[in-house]
Amino acid sequence: MKIKMISVFTIVLSFVAINLSYHAHAEHSDCDSRRHITDMLINRAKACIAASREISAKEDVVSLLDALKKSGFVLQEGGDDLRVKFVHAQASIEQVLSSALVLGEIKSLVGIIHTPQPATPLCTQTDNLDSQLLDVSIRYDLEKLLTVRERAVILRDYLEKGGWLYVAYPAGGLEKRSLAQQAVYKKELSNYNGHLIDAVLSCTAMDPDKVGATYFMRDQNELMYVFSIKAKQANDPVKNSEWGLWIGVIDDLHIKQRTVEILEYLEANDGPSLKRELNFSNP
Repeated sequence: MKIKMISVFTIVLSFVAINLSYHAHAEHSDCDSRRHITDMLINRAKACIAASREISAKEDVVSLLDALKKSGFVLQEGGDDLRVKFVHAQASIEQVLSSALVLGEIKSLVGIIHTPQPATPLCTQTDNLDSQLLDVSIRYDLEKLLTVRERAVILRDYLEKGGWLYVAYPAGGLEKRSLAQQAVYKKELSNYNGHLIDAVLSCTAMDPDKVGATYFMRDQNELMYVFSIKAKQANDPVKNSEWGLWIGVIDDLHIKQRTVEILEYLEANDGPSLKRELNFSNP
């Protein structure tokens, strides 16, 4: 009887050990899976930066992307000189998001640009950068000019490849653009009808902390990821402001905080209800 009891006890311990091992492996695999998409996007973004012949401050951009990869978010405070590395980082990630959609690595891609006026890159032709779009401090700075021209091309590529993009701005924001700029924007709304969506908010000015862009994507397992940037528009530089990048699974703490902050702000100002559009109720 004693031998049988020991045998039963041993079997029970074995089952417990196997169960713990399975859960540990499952949790590790889940963690790897959750990191796979973000690591893939950032690694490809770094490759885009490395391959570019137009970016001189590559080390700064790559360093920023490395910091983003390590912690999932980066916040820095300073002047408009931060624009170069933050917008290059943003543009490179927007570019690889489009490619991931085409390759089937992500199932859906929805973005929203939330700025005081319709997005600068969508108000200029890709073959003729309108100097009126830019503040004087940016107009004659080649690095900063490239950030705008780069995104003008990339956002159209994003739409061509099937991404959805909302352009949210306060009431009266469109009228602050020149007639020529308004015409370009309206033409793009027509060109990408159904994928490029004009979203005029009920407020007349935008909270500076909410200015930027946010993208939502789902992987093949229906897990949702977010990429977001806090920035300033190219025609509205601020001497000292906070710039930020976030990327990761929507339920990660810092990602969740940023997502809720943006979605609640948009809904409070009669903007698009992305919670409903993206089919989730409590990020």
